[in-house]
Amino acid sequence: MVTRRAPPLLLDEPTAALDLEHQGLVLRLCRERAREGGAVVVVLPDPGLAAAYAHRVAILCAGQVAADGPPGEVFTARLLSEVYDQPVEVLPHPRTGAVPVTPKRNL
Repeated sequence: MVTRRAPPLLLDEPTAALDLEHQGLVLRLCRERAREGGAVVVVLPDPGLAAAYAHRVAILCAGQVAADGPPGEVFTARLLSEVYDQPVEVLPHPRTGAVPVTPKRNL
């Protein structure tokens, strides 16, 4: 018997222009496919979304991988502030432990 694997799923900014509900739907489907053993690569400009849904992330800076691994290890305020050239905060969510990423704002 020959077992067929699904081809890798490559998505470039699949959540662009989607509301919050549909962003979650798209990324939950990606996680489900990955859980089933499929390879899924998603490009997201929003580190907060990546932190919420990804098991592993890679941060690119000037065409090079600056860091890769689990979001909780890779997403640090220092690294993301440097890569995005924008001060950010990375604070563990009090209920889930996820690592939300938000820009520092002087309002």
